[in-house]
Amino acid sequence: MKIKKPTFVMAAAVILVVLCATTLQRQLGRWNSVEGPGLALNEKTWTAISCRVHLYLQKAQGKIPKLSWSEVWGLSQPGSGLSCAEGRSLEAALQFSSVASAGDRRVGARIFHERCSGCHGNDGSGGSVGPSLARSAYNHGDSDLAIYQVVRDGVPGTAMPRADLSLSEILRVTAYVKTLQAHLPEDQEPSRLVIDVSGERLRTAGNNTDEWLTYSGSYDGWRHTSLAEITPANVARLRARWIKQFDIGQQNIEATPLVVDGIIFIAADAGHVLALNVRTGDVIWQYTRPIPSDGPLGFGPVNRGLAVSGGTLFFGTLDGYLVALNAADGKVIWETSVASPSSGYSITGAPLAVNRLVIVGIAGGEFGIRGFLAAYDASSGQQQWKFYTTPGPGDLGHETWENDAWRTGGGGTWVTGSYDPSTDLLYWGVGNPSPNFLGDVRPGDNLFTNSVIALHASTGKLAWYFQFTPHDEHDWDAAQTPILADLSIKGMVRKVICWANRNGFYYVLDRVTGEFLTGVPFVEIDWASGLTPAGRPILVEAAKVSTAGRRIRPGIGAANWQNPAFDQERGSIFIPATESSSVFSKRSPNEAVREPHGYALGSSWSQVEPPTRLVVALDAATGSRKWQYRESVPGRDYSGLLATRGALVFGASGGSLFALDADSGREVFKQSLGGSTLSPPISFRIDGEQAIAVAAGRALFVFGL
Repeated sequence: MKIKKPTFVMAAAVILVVLCATTLQRQLGRWNSVEGPGLALNEKTWTAISCRVHLYLQKAQGKIPKLSWSEVWGLSQPGSGLSCAEGRSLEAALQFSSVASAGDRRVGARIFHERCSGCHGNDGSGGSVGPSLARSAYNHGDSDLAIYQVVRDGVPGTAMPRADLSLSEILRVTAYVKTLQAHLPEDQEPSRLVIDVSGERLRTAGNNTDEWLTYSGSYDGWRHTSLAEITPANVARLRARWIKQFDIGQQNIEATPLVVDGIIFIAADAGHVLALNVRTGDVIWQYTRPIPSDGPLGFGPVNRGLAVSGGTLFFGTLDGYLVALNAADGKVIWETSVASPSSGYSITGAPLAVNRLVIVGIAGGEFGIRGFLAAYDASSGQQQWKFYTTPGPGDLGHETWENDAWRTGGGGTWVTGSYDPSTDLLYWGVGNPSPNFLGDVRPGDNLFTNSVIALHASTGKLAWYFQFTPHDEHDWDAAQTPILADLSIKGMVRKVICWANRNGFYYVLDRVTGEFLTGVPFVEIDWASGLTPAGRPILVEAAKVSTAGRRIRPGIGAANWQNPAFDQERGSIFIPATESSSVFSKRSPNEAVREPHGYALGSSWSQVEPPTRLVVALDAATGSRKWQYRESVPGRDYSGLLATRGALVFGASGGSLFALDADSGREVFKQSLGGSTLSPPISFRIDGEQAIAVAAGRALFVFGL
């Protein structure tokens, strides 16, 4: 019979291994019996070599059929945990879990949360498909080898699949699973995250330096921390404590993380929420949701953050849902449809939890939506109230729409607002009218677009409004975070709202009544000669959009959604600003054709010069300029700001984190991060030490001294 060459080679190799192993085993026995200096092998070395030779011999003799030669070789290497003793089986000898390092277990935990938690639960306590792993005995064996084989091969006839992992990855998962087992009695539950954020804790969030509980850090929108450990004198010593890279495709992180009870919660992208260990960045749990490919995504699939109340996280989705997640394990508690993407709606902003309500705004101002703001019961997801930003017949402000354009008039509410518990008033910015550049098809002031609205949080009823740019034709929407402060205005302390608007004016309003108090330019403008005593802009000829096109300052916006910060001790407001100009032009209204998810506008804008990115420090009460910092790398990838009691202002731009002296604007720190910087920095404590966190590209960086 003719023997095939591969079979012959394999047989020859096996015979050679058997002969070599047998010879080496005998020789080792003779060496070990020899006495005398330099000849006797160390007992530990002898045991290790003998064990491995015996393992190879067993494999060559067909006594280890369930492991391949490459696995036998890998399991016999130093560091695999192979521990030999006379008469010991391979199952008893493989003890990787007992020698695995903390780093090995962290890798195993990461793989488990990414690959296994969907069935077995984020804490291993079991799910709708997989059994609990937090128990003292497993159905298919408790040894390292038994767990290794189950992970490698899966369990036929069950939902447990074969894992496509390397030997070292399976060993690390095994080590992590053994920590879940942890010798628990059958009736003992594993420990879980305990998250419970009360209403009082949210109201006083600005005083809690260990955490970051809301989108702006506190209800007042300050983006300020009273931590003062990091100062202009020592900020150069900042170093990365850890970096967490997320698998989120090509999107860049825009979200503000929340930090609660030693856990970081972050929306890494529009469909991906994670809980991370604040000390290490290790994933505790994660929630994923498909991102619709055909929705009204004018600026890409983004999400800017979460809200927390009690033990629940709240998350808005691109397909118009508000989702409540259990903060302990990431499982869905409820979800409710806020608006339909087929009508041009999506949700990109962070919700705001107020008392027992969750307030959420909507995006889609470019797509002919009818804007609104809505509140939902935090425990059930039932809608409690809804306020339309383009008022219908009989509503206050309807007369400012001189035709039926209010039905598709825009007015998105896509950036998170602020809240004053003392008055129960909610303050929210309203976006541009639609179509955004072609005002001829929507005559009138177009309330409440380009406005701040003050609503009674418990009912959604309008308390007051202020419109910054009536009948906007330049896309200068009021998509900025309101800052609430108590300031001395003409010798009297007033409850005010501070607003650096996209139209280039800085405003101070009475936040109880809406009275206009102050309005001054914070960048160069030429579309208005000033403001009336009531705060209405005084237009000049250049403000009128023509078919030939006119160059206007500011261009597409002096301030966008990137957040300002406020320092009460200094009375300063810090603004991420842009100096620019654009040419705006229009065509006949007949050329504005409504299409799915938007308009063919028949009008446009074009940037005349590269924008200059600035950080501008103003006196919050008067708007007078204190200093400005010019960012060295212009571009769209700039972030909001963070002010600290340590006399620093942190921001990010052009792929770098920077820190400025709050008194002078002098740059005192800069660190390249290597990715687009759209997420604003935050600050909190780790083990009593101040930390700074910022996202860049698809990674989260946490810094400390």
